Amino acid sequence: MITERVARPGAPGQALATGWLYDRFGAQVLVVLPLLSAAVPALSFTDTVGVAVVGALVWGAAVGVQESTLRATVADLVAPGRRATAYGVFAGIMGGAALAGGALAGVLYDASLPLLIVVVFGAQAAALVLLWATLAVRSTPAH
Repeated sequence: MITERVARPGAPGQALATGWLYDRFGAQVLVVLPLLSAAVPALSFTDTVGVAVVGALVWGAAVGVQESTLRATVADLVAPGRRATAYGVFAGIMGGAALAGGALAGVLYDASLPLLIVVVFGAQAAALVLLWATLAVRSTPAH
């Protein structure tokens, strides 16, 4: 509850700024999302209030990036006549991933907080590699 109250007020401003950047630079803006997301558990799961507040703010920034740019990326990748289906598939995958990720995070939190931090960091590192690979493929001209 406290995290939501601290982080969410900044998300709309973050979404606006990130949307503006996306309009100018495209999907490369998404590179910041795994970096922000990887930092959240290490910052948030602490006994130090100030550090936890920073973690909540970073989480809010990640939500702002996600809400403004991921849907724009779907629109850029999919032909107009297939966008409704693409958004549905995207929402379904995001929901399933959120459920699975939340369940895994809960299990890891109960087992070992350092392990949770390492697993989230590893997942975000993998996401960053996949994003870079995708961006490289999209920017390579077809022959």
